[in-house]
Amino acid sequence: MLDRPRALASAALLLAGVLASACGVSPETPSDHANAPAGGDDTASTGSGLSSHDAVSRITVRLVPQSGVTGRTRVSFAVPLPRGALNDASRTRVLAGGVELSAARRALAMHPDGSVRSVQIQVDIAIGGAAAPDLEVVVGAPHAAKDLAPVPVEDTLVVPDGTQGPRVWAILPPSWLSASGVVGPMLTEDETAGTAYAAWSDLCDYDAYDIDAFLPKASTPGVWLYDRGTVFYRGHARRGDLETLRTAYRETAIYRSKLTGKGQSTRNGVPDRGSDPRYSYTQNMAIHYLMTGDDRFRESAEDLAEAMASFWPEGPGYHGELEGLWTERHAGFTLLAYTFASIVSDDRRDHFRALADAAVAAFLDVQEHPPKGYADANARCFAVFAGAHKEGSPEEDYGYFGCSPWMSAILADALDAHATERGGEAAEKARASIVKLGRILARDGRDAEGRPFYWMGVGTTKDEPDPDDEHWGESAYVIAMAYHHDEKQDPALAKAVSELSAGLAKHGDAPHMRSFNWQCRSAPATGWFMMR
Repeated sequence: MLDRPRALASAALLLAGVLASACGVSPETPSDHANAPAGGDDTASTGSGLSSHDAVSRITVRLVPQSGVTGRTRVSFAVPLPRGALNDASRTRVLAGGVELSAARRALAMHPDGSVRSVQIQVDIAIGGAAAPDLEVVVGAPHAAKDLAPVPVEDTLVVPDGTQGPRVWAILPPSWLSASGVVGPMLTEDETAGTAYAAWSDLCDYDAYDIDAFLPKASTPGVWLYDRGTVFYRGHARRGDLETLRTAYRETAIYRSKLTGKGQSTRNGVPDRGSDPRYSYTQNMAIHYLMTGDDRFRESAEDLAEAMASFWPEGPGYHGELEGLWTERHAGFTLLAYTFASIVSDDRRDHFRALADAAVAAFLDVQEHPPKGYADANARCFAVFAGAHKEGSPEEDYGYFGCSPWMSAILADALDAHATERGGEAAEKARASIVKLGRILARDGRDAEGRPFYWMGVGTTKDEPDPDDEHWGESAYVIAMAYHHDEKQDPALAKAVSELSAGLAKHGDAPHMRSFNWQCRSAPATGWFMMR
């Protein structure tokens, strides 16, 4: 199976060249710094596994002050990095107009190989009127200007809790954000333009469903579903515009501001859904931390992940229809919570990894024990009795075993993230699970016209057709992941992705906010798995 960590590491070494033609990013070699100021040796080893003979990258960061912000202002942001790109956060420079600035910088978290996952940067900028200079961040070169004393991120925000955003927005190129992996596998809209995977650019109307559309509906639980912070941070990595960043930043801060309790007592603030795994997200807060350096979001991600374990009193496995709900959605958001808490944790990484490992073992056990009458070991979903899957909706108690193709995308997303972080045998098992899932969805998960089922029967000839056109993308995404992790060997999987992507382009519809949330959360990464 394809090794995504190895692929990402290779990509990191080639990143500067890959981005040479991208907006705002240019590569250099150490010789480009022949006239660099004293204060560092561009030809010296970092002493931590990466040498400065690796290419140096320059990233243009566009600054946009909020209305009324003038004068000398502290700007705080972070630069996410792909695995293997940088091992020493001090090897970053910040320039404005070609002049190096004093800066505060620190590593926010580490990749499994010990390289820096994101670098927080703070500088002081003079802002006149509505204008602010672009910054140039040089990754991989030693700095010469004096270090700046850091301040808490809340001191750089419009209001301390972040719900109105920072005083100055810092916008990185989408080419950099997508390549960094901070939001998971993703290509920019420009990279998918003219391909079958451009269908998501047409479907995902981020402007129509932004924070201005969300706030009037925020008292209704359903509009919070599927982790809108992650939806919009992924959208930002695709587009690199202010609107997606504004919504991602503010809505993630709003989500955090409504949390109550600490540790296992933490509850989300969605009305009447405080202990519901479907509304409990750490991925949004982890990404926010890696994009901003605001430690409060890291701590809240850890707290909510602790609480997630208490939401499964009998453990995360399927215990039968009479023992409560078990859906791929519950399972997926639980595993995402543990995985992303482990990614950013400063003191409990091993604890969250253990929770994730146990959850994966329980979920794979569900997959490995299909209902009687089903014997294909190479094509399996996470089949449970519909009575345990109905989520309080009697009309979805279909009376037979099966699984949800569209909810499976959330669990597949989580398994893929877990595999990337854990590596080794754990990764092989998780990816093998995704391959089995993709095979059964490609073969059995569609009707005669190719439309994905809403509920797919397993061990039976029964299925539930989807009355809407809102789930083409999730099946395409899962099958694309399977194709990728199966080393692109199975043409039947590629054919299914092509057909489902065409179906999305022709029929796809996101008629309301909740539909937009689920369709634009993970499935836009379909192109990454097919094109990388």
